[in-house]
Amino acid sequence: MKELITKIDFFSGLDERILKRIADACIMRQYTKNETIVRQGEMGLGVYVISRGHVRVDREQAGKKTQLAELGPEQSFGEMSLLDNKPRSATVTATEDTECLLLTRDSFVKLMNKYPEIPIRMARVLAERLRVANEKLSAAPAAPPAAPADAGAAPVQTAPSAPSNNGSAPPASAAEEGTKKRIEKALLEAFSSLYTMKAMTRFSVAVLGCPVHGLTEQAADWWSVGDVKVYLFPAGEPASLRIKASAPGEFSLRVFHASADRPVQYLGVAIRPEDDVTLRIGPRAVSLQR
Repeated sequence: MKELITKIDFFSGLDERILKRIADACIMRQYTKNETIVRQGEMGLGVYVISRGHVRVDREQAGKKTQLAELGPEQSFGEMSLLDNKPRSATVTATEDTECLLLTRDSFVKLMNKYPEIPIRMARVLAERLRVANEKLSAAPAAPPAAPADAGAAPVQTAPSAPSNNGSAPPASAAEEGTKKRIEKALLEAFSSLYTMKAMTRFSVAVLGCPVHGLTEQAADWWSVGDVKVYLFPAGEPASLRIKASAPGEFSLRVFHASADRPVQYLGVAIRPEDDVTLRIGPRAVSLQR
C-alpha cells in the first residue's frame, strides 16, 4: 500500500517512516461497475488511490453533465477533501469493478498533527500547482479583469496611505492584479484550513504579496508563487523578516500565528526602496515596524 501512497503528490518525497504510517491508516474499498464512489454536492470522505479498475469523473452544471476525466490504476482523486472539507465538485463512478485505497480526512488530520512534515509538503505542492497555473495564465492571451478576491473577515490592521505614483513602478494591469489576488486567496485559504485543523501550529506562516522581497535567516522554509512569497518560522521562537522594495509601491502581508484564531493582516502598506520595514514574530504577538 505504501507504493500507492507515493502516487499522491501531497505525500511523495516524504520520509519512509511517515509513508508507512499513512499507509497503515488507509483502508481498502471495493466498488462494483456503475457504483458511485463520490457524489457531487456531498461531503467527501477523503482521498482515493485506484489500485485496480477504472473510474469516470463527471460534473453536472445547469442540468448538463460533462465528463472531466477517466482514471485508472495508481491515479488518485478527492485529495482536496483532505484540506477544504467542502462539498465535492464532481461525481466519480466506477466503470468496472474497482478497488481503491482510501485515506479518510479524520485519519489524515491525526497524522498531520503528529508529523509536521506532512502539512509542509502539502503547502509546497499547492504552491507548485499555483505556480504552474500562474505560468499558464501569463502565457495565455489577456483575459477580462477578474473580480477582486474577498479579503475575508479577519481584522485588518491600519496601514499607512500609499504614495502617489510619481517615480514609482508602473501599475500592474487588471489581469495581473486578478491573477495575483487569486494566488493569494488560494494560499490563504489553504493555510486557514491547515490552521483550523491544528496542523500548522508548530509554525508561524507569513504570506507576503506584491513585488517586494523578504530577508531572513530564521525561516525553516520558504517559496514563492509569482509575486507572492511564503515564509515558515518555527513557532515559539522569536523571528524577523526584513521587507525591501526595488521601487515605491504597496505590499500586503498576512501572518498565521499559533496564538491567534485568525491571520494578522497588513493591507496596502506603502513602501519605498529606502524604507526599512521589519516583521517581528514573538511567542504571543506579531508586529510590523519601521
